[in-house]
Amino acid sequence: MSSKKETNQKQSKKRLRISDIINGDVLTQPFVRRQMGLIVLIMVLIVLYEGNRYACQKDIVAIQRARKELLDLRNESVALNNELMQKSRQSNIEQRVANTSSNLKPSTAAPVVIERK
Repeated sequence: MSSKKETNQKQSKKRLRISDIINGDVLTQPFVRRQMGLIVLIMVLIVLYEGNRYACQKDIVAIQRARKELLDLRNESVALNNELMQKSRQSNIEQRVANTSSNLKPSTAAPVVIERK
């Protein structure tokens, strides 16, 4: 009787070899069979983690692209505002009016303030 116990213990304490893993014999071991639910849960969590990580990376890339586009648009806006300010200066307007053949002349009278009563 003790020899049967010893052989059972030897079989259960058998060393894990690479060939057992490749063949799938490791899945028939009692420890692995008892922990199968935990193994499946861990695998599901790993898949969810990886999917979430890829989604976050995709969002980060989209945010960086939007920031770059915003910076480009901001720079373009500053350049256009500068150009508009340059074109709307009084000296530039007077020069353009003088270059055209119009009868417009700058006002010599001071501006009048209209007050509401």
